[in-house]
Amino acid sequence: MENFHQSLDFSRCSDVENRPKGPSRLVRKTSAEIVSEAKSMLAGVSDSELHEKDALGKSIKSVEPTVIQEPVSSIVKNHPLKRRQVQSFDDKITTAIATVPERKILHELYVRVKGSKGSWRGAVLGALYGLVEVSSSRVLLLVASIVLAMNVSGSNLTGACKLVFKIARNENNDTLFMDSDVPELLVDGLGRASPIDDPEACIYGYGAVRFLTGSGSAAINSGETEGNVPHRTLASRLAKQGLCQLMVLHLKMINDIASTTQLSGSPLHALFQLSGALRTLAGSRNIISSQTCQLSIDESDDLDVAQIEQAVPLLVRAAEMCIKEPEVQANIIRTLSVLSERAECCERLAIAASRLGILLGSITQTSQTVEKGLATCNRLGYILGNVMSRWDTARVQFYCCDVSCDALLATLEYYANKSFTLKNQMGDTIVEVLTKLIRIVANMCVNADVGYGMSKRSPLGEVLLNVLLKVKDPTTAELEELLFATLGALHNLSYYYESSETHGAGDFHPGSIGERLRDICGTLCIILNRDHNPARSEVARVLGNMTRNTAIRQTFCEENGMKILKRCLTSKHDELMVTACGVLINVLGDWSSRVPFREIDGPIILRRLLQRGVSNRDWIMAGIACQAIWNYLIDTTDIAKTLGQPEIDFICAALAEGLDEDDLFAGREPDNFWEDFAPVATDLLERLQLCMSNGNSPCESSGEEGF
Repeated sequence: MENFHQSLDFSRCSDVENRPKGPSRLVRKTSAEIVSEAKSMLAGVSDSELHEKDALGKSIKSVEPTVIQEPVSSIVKNHPLKRRQVQSFDDKITTAIATVPERKILHELYVRVKGSKGSWRGAVLGALYGLVEVSSSRVLLLVASIVLAMNVSGSNLTGACKLVFKIARNENNDTLFMDSDVPELLVDGLGRASPIDDPEACIYGYGAVRFLTGSGSAAINSGETEGNVPHRTLASRLAKQGLCQLMVLHLKMINDIASTTQLSGSPLHALFQLSGALRTLAGSRNIISSQTCQLSIDESDDLDVAQIEQAVPLLVRAAEMCIKEPEVQANIIRTLSVLSERAECCERLAIAASRLGILLGSITQTSQTVEKGLATCNRLGYILGNVMSRWDTARVQFYCCDVSCDALLATLEYYANKSFTLKNQMGDTIVEVLTKLIRIVANMCVNADVGYGMSKRSPLGEVLLNVLLKVKDPTTAELEELLFATLGALHNLSYYYESSETHGAGDFHPGSIGERLRDICGTLCIILNRDHNPARSEVARVLGNMTRNTAIRQTFCEENGMKILKRCLTSKHDELMVTACGVLINVLGDWSSRVPFREIDGPIILRRLLQRGVSNRDWIMAGIACQAIWNYLIDTTDIAKTLGQPEIDFICAALAEGLDEDDLFAGREPDNFWEDFAPVATDLLERLQLCMSNGNSPCESSGEEGF
């Protein structure tokens, strides 16, 4: 596959390249003579003879040509794809061939030969062969339409596909295709080809499809509409003709052969182009849907691509069989990444999630360099990230497959140990790949069983800690994104750590989350203490999960956590204040933390937080402040001494204001956030009032539970 792109130029050009002009060494007929000869061939043929049999039309069955001999007349001869044909006509002939009368003759020829069969076909093809080197794209497209309309197969079909590809390469020719039947004829022609027996026809045919579907939104963008109904795009026309079903059939044929024989040569190239065409078709359908959501479009257009989901398991299987062909495999995975954005295709991918994980593990083993595997891993990470974010069955299936899980963790460890500055020529970077791989872990751990199990897997804790240390002070948007992804994974993983307190330390494997949680907590405290770090709120959320564990609360306090919380609670950033208060609720559950909290003016800080929440009608902030105050007073015997009379009065006043339903809502229905705040605030107010009514006497509360 190294020479595939060198021998076949599949890049699209923006204009027809200039060809050298001058006399040709070969003596050829003029364009007028060629067209006249073709016309005279048909002059003595009756309409009944021309249409004696109906063409296969939309059939995808292979048909043998009726021409007895055609090597000499074939339009394929001396017409390679990459090499541009040298113009052999002089300026007068080039001008003459594009004149209206001769184009009309070709149009007439197209109408008369469409769907017909007869022994004269070889002579017509021979006459048309002389036109394949002209510079007029319009004439070349007419020639291609005539040949395809004759339901040719074999070498003539290959030649026609090459000609269509040649024209489709130039994006300025898109309007010519919009005004012709060639898109439909091309699909019909590909239906007569086999990717195994006629691979070149499929290579050039699907190459042309890739260009045409890539320009599918041209009509809509240009405003070519009538009565607010957009013209049918090239992509929708191809799909309407059965292109999706044909692609699925060809994929099945390729997989059937590849299951018994190592795929190589032209069939392998055909698979490359087929997967690329499928990708652009799926991508164009997504673009068109978003652009035309407000317009009246034939609803059956979506039904035409409904079968595209059937290609998903076939593409996964093809990617597995191309493990020794990294270029083809990468192209297939690129197609799957586009399909994963479609809900129905993502559901099919969910069934194959564990197989995609195994593929991921093979990339680093088969890639010659780190950079060469980046693109494929990046896209596989994107696919699995989409799948894991939507399908719980995929999370469980992937986790239960040890090979897939080990492959994911091994790949994550492999790239985490590489330089974060590495990237390939296409712009894929180590940081991007790590971000996507870590998001897979985060999305998997939404499931409780998977999250708890992953927290015990080695070396996930070690890898995430190393990544966290490298990105704790992000200097670019890319590194910041990786930091947030890592924190998201830690948030989900740490959520399930609480129940593991009953287990001994030996239950965790070296390098697991459970085993490295103390070190992770220390690193998070460093980030939380950085005033300008954009991830402080997310760090506080993770610590809110972690500090439910007694050992981690001790570690947090040892890392000067109480003073760090004071900075957060007085930061004036509402989100950070709320999330930091969540950590404080857990920390104040320990009696040993309350004295240090009072020493940093903790009661005053909480009172101000409560007042801020009530004043701004931020019931989440007010509610969490109430919970922190409650935990601070949980087992005190003298609230007045612990809290101070001035603070008690301020807190009671704020609670009374926050619970005055009539003043707050004036008869309207309270919102859900207030409904959550009200019972917590009521309990706290009643407790404070009870103690005050007893003349500030000790108020026993040893039997009450904290938050």
